[in-house]
Amino acid sequence: MVTIKQISKLSEIPEGENYVLVTFGEEFTKVDEVRAHVITVPHGASMAMSELSFTAALHAAKEVAKHEKIPVVYACK
Repeated sequence: MVTIKQISKLSEIPEGENYVLVTFGEEFTKVDEVRAHVITVPHGASMAMSELSFTAALHAAKEVAKHEKIPVVYACK
């Protein structure tokens, strides 16, 4: 089972751990690296739309984590 852990800064992710991260940024991006899968959700004009997009990205991140056998998805707002 994949869990979601809310963090306030990237340094809270244990060093050397494979991870999936969902965060806010300037534009939508998805980066797959050797140890990290990062989904960046753009800040929108509407906070409600931004939150909805963030929730959708968390759902997608959980699927990636399941596929990659990563137990935790980190959410950084």
